Amino acid sequence: MAGRIPREFIDNLIARVDIVDIIDARVPLKLAGKNYQARCPFHNEKSPSFSVNRDKQFYHCFGCGASGNVISFLMDYDRQTFVEAVETLAETLGVDIPRESPGGEKHGQEPNLPPLYQVQEQAAEFYARQLREHPDAGRARDYLQNRGLSDDIISHFQIGYAPPGWRNLPTSLPADQLLASGLTISKEAGSFYDRFRDRIMFPIRDRRGRVIGFGGRVMGDETPKYLNSPETPTFKKHKEVYGLYELLATRKKPERIIVVEGYMDVIALFQNGIDYAVATLGTATSPEHADLLFRYAPEIVFCFDGDNAGRNAAWKALEASLPALRDSRSIRVLMLPSSHDPDSLVREEGKECFETRMAEARQLSDYFFLHLSDNLDLDSIEGRSTLFQKANPMIAKLPKGVFRDMMQARLNKFTGHGKATLNQRQPHRQVQSIQKANTERTKPSMLRIILATLIQKPDFFSLVDAEARSELERDEKAGNLAKKLFLILEQNPSIRCGAIPEHFRGEAEFGLVIKLSVLEDLLSESDARAEFRDTLKSFVSQQKRQLIDQRLEWLNNKLNRLGFSGLDQAELEEYRRLTMRK
Repeated sequence: MAGRIPREFIDNLIARVDIVDIIDARVPLKLAGKNYQARCPFHNEKSPSFSVNRDKQFYHCFGCGASGNVISFLMDYDRQTFVEAVETLAETLGVDIPRESPGGEKHGQEPNLPPLYQVQEQAAEFYARQLREHPDAGRARDYLQNRGLSDDIISHFQIGYAPPGWRNLPTSLPADQLLASGLTISKEAGSFYDRFRDRIMFPIRDRRGRVIGFGGRVMGDETPKYLNSPETPTFKKHKEVYGLYELLATRKKPERIIVVEGYMDVIALFQNGIDYAVATLGTATSPEHADLLFRYAPEIVFCFDGDNAGRNAAWKALEASLPALRDSRSIRVLMLPSSHDPDSLVREEGKECFETRMAEARQLSDYFFLHLSDNLDLDSIEGRSTLFQKANPMIAKLPKGVFRDMMQARLNKFTGHGKATLNQRQPHRQVQSIQKANTERTKPSMLRIILATLIQKPDFFSLVDAEARSELERDEKAGNLAKKLFLILEQNPSIRCGAIPEHFRGEAEFGLVIKLSVLEDLLSESDARAEFRDTLKSFVSQQKRQLIDQRLEWLNNKLNRLGFSGLDQAELEEYRRLTMRK
């Protein structure tokens, strides 16, 4: 398993890249004063409210509130994971990512993945060339033509051909990398032979377009019908799907993604104008697949054959996807006629009829209860009890939210178990409170000004003396954040604003750090350091007054209960001293 990416490497990476360049390559920016502006890529708007600050290395939308550093942007805009975002930045700078072993020892990237991507890209080019040129490829070309594939679509998906014979891959490709990428198999004597022979080849690409594996299909009755690359450092079947790169190259923000069973289904749908389909790679739909696809679209449509195998696959896919089904996400299930798969049906009916079928596909909630109640007599206590026992544990897998509440309420209604009504919410009051919060813009507290200043101007940490630090760390509201922040600033004296949130990612304070990073109008431009010192002094004085108030309140309460005789001599002296000081 690959080790952890060192924190200092991430900090240096963020310091070396320019967030303006990264965002401008995806969302064209225009200089507006000291910041750069654009229409926000995260919500629809007519006038630009998306601002990028080069000094802070931060972006913020004043319309929808989206904020973050360069890693956050890649995660939100390109739908990348944290590690993928770091890899993107590292590639931009042309540097390798170091790793730490569990003991903390640093070492190079393990395994060395770039050569594996490169050798598989070269293999894909080799297979594509063989489809055009190899004397035995006529049968493969005829097969693809009979399946209705055009030359353009064959080229678009880089479909190729693995010739017959035990050793056809170019000898110029390193033997160890061919073996590591699953393209060859080793024999006992130490020699190798090609894994794919006399098969139509489908390169499998990750979201960034890198070839990570292959699927090979026979043209006759040989078995297995499809042969996929084995699990390798670049290819994890339960985390990748076929066709996602091609989909995203066509549609940046698809409204839905169709999940089908085979490569040819994806390609046939694409050729017929339905360019938002993907296929799992010889394995059942996994929770990781669902999480991946929901990054790019709010709706997934499972589209499987109407036979028993297809129905079983649809149910397993639905079950695996339940933990990913948060509010605003939806799943539908389209079962095709038993005599058809997506490939044959779209060629027979065309795009319009196929999409009509999709529009009529069953919602998850309907399919869920229909499937579980099959062969149950819901008029009987026994039938309703069985339905509850089947459905209740599965509903518990859903994330907490309105959809889960409604599914539970529907189950209760079907079975007569528990209450059939949802907890009543008060949306009108919620809206009013949100509107009130948006309209009442008050000046930030001294505590927020201090923490926001230290995040945005880390060099101001030198102005925090021991007394101020003690009071900040003791604060009930933000003491934990202050302790962590001071430790970060001590250990990383040259850290910049954009790198600080990465030290909090995944922790409870992350959201607050993001908000503090974009807080504006904290100090005067003319004499910020002096004003910051004054703010620290005022905060310390305020904290001391609060301590006096709290102690006086305690003494007054004791005095009210017991009278002066109830206070010992030290408490009486403290009471007089604090009262005079107050």
